[in-house]
Amino acid sequence: MAGAPGGGELGPAAGEPLLQRPDSGQGSPEPPAHGKPQQGFLSSLFTRDQSCPLMLQKTLDTNPYVKLLLDAMKHSGCAVNRGRHFSCEVCDGNVSGGFDASTSQIVLCENNIRNQAHMGRVVTHELIHAFDHCRAHVHWFTNIRHLACSEIRAASLSGDCSLVNELFRLRFGLKQHHQIETSCVSRPAMNSQSCLGLVSA
Repeated sequence: MAGAPGGGELGPAAGEPLLQRPDSGQGSPEPPAHGKPQQGFLSSLFTRDQSCPLMLQKTLDTNPYVKLLLDAMKHSGCAVNRGRHFSCEVCDGNVSGGFDASTSQIVLCENNIRNQAHMGRVVTHELIHAFDHCRAHVHWFTNIRHLACSEIRAASLSGDCSLVNELFRLRFGLKQHHQIETSCVSRPAMNSQSCLGLVSA
């Protein structure tokens, strides 16, 4: 599924149809903030348009999971180019990001990504989808098993279902963390399938 050699593009070769995943970002929501957060002095120096690209660059440069995924994609023939494969955009709702298979691009929701740690989780989650798209030839629209498997892998491997994140979502009981983690990992898969109209959630 690699692009032209040396082209560094994700996804199928030119001319192959790509299918867009309708759940872009279902696996990357963050818990809602309570009230309007206070903006600090340093953060007030940056507009949303500036902070998203800066946080993305820091994530690409320093996050070990992201670096591992980028290296794995490069070795699979799908080198990632920051300018081509990432886009900071304003999104509806509380979606934090998504992978658009039709453009082989990761969309980062600049209005919903609140800090560097969140950016790292979103980029990691969406890179897992991009890697699956490159390596496994995922059929996002026609095979719900492909979709569910990619969502489960992304939720499990990106840190979306960590103890801390589940605490912030108020979905946690200390003795039942394993059961709640299982629920957290399967939730994005069910959301994705219901978005396709294949399964009622």
